[in-house]
Amino acid sequence: MLFTNMDRKKITAPDRQAKIKRRLLIEGSIGVEALAHDLEVSVATIRRDLTTLEDTGFVQRTHGGAMVGKPRGADLAFSLREQTDQVAKRLIARAAIGLIDKERTLFLNDGSTMLAVAHELSALELQLTVVSCGINVATTVSENPRIQAYLAGGLVRHRTLGITGSFVNQMLSEMHADIAFIAPESVCQSGEVTFSYEQDAIIARKMSKRSKRTIVLATARKLQDRDRFTAMQADAIDLLITDCADPKVLRAFEEFGVEVLVVIRATDEAVQFPKLSA
Repeated sequence: MLFTNMDRKKITAPDRQAKIKRRLLIEGSIGVEALAHDLEVSVATIRRDLTTLEDTGFVQRTHGGAMVGKPRGADLAFSLREQTDQVAKRLIARAAIGLIDKERTLFLNDGSTMLAVAHELSALELQLTVVSCGINVATTVSENPRIQAYLAGGLVRHRTLGITGSFVNQMLSEMHADIAFIAPESVCQSGEVTFSYEQDAIIARKMSKRSKRTIVLATARKLQDRDRFTAMQADAIDLLITDCADPKVLRAFEEFGVEVLVVIRATDEAVQFPKLSA
């Protein structure tokens, strides 16, 4: 449940609308009745809130509820990629933020998996600093007033809504993070973290080197492939979070000393993958 007893104290319309936005960021859509129940206000009040949010373009009204506003242009192209392995990405993201136990500085690269992490962070009740090269990632976490969000500047790529170029590297060179969350194009069984584009690999490498800990997030389909450019080798990975539970695939990563955290779809939980015998 997103709303706690403390949240249910009488709040102003802007605060209530902010809570509705966070709920929609995580769930994508929700019914009017459910919102009214959770916020302990009338259905009419929720409808007025949704009308206000609809005027900003954030919300698209549906029969009996609302959903996040319909994407356009580059957002539409990104949303199509976001639908691939959607459940796995959400579970991986949930496991990732479960590792954040106190105030931290985080690096996040761009991509649909990282946007899933941003959705979870947007509802987290911790003071955090987040630095990302993803426009939608940075704007999503900025919905949470507890998060200081930095967008690494540079050239905007319309296809990915990511930012690239030398300016990103200059900014990252002046910052340090506790954790770098990296979502690559692929992680091959030699332990290499790879990307389709050179600049993506350079940014991921920089984030890893400027962080105390590097956590790689990859769905099962990304664990048996290799892209053109290597960002880092297995010895740079502190933890791999994945939904892949194939022992043959995971054994290869363990042989390179990579710690693995596997999310279990049936229970929406993350469990430590047991050490495999040689």
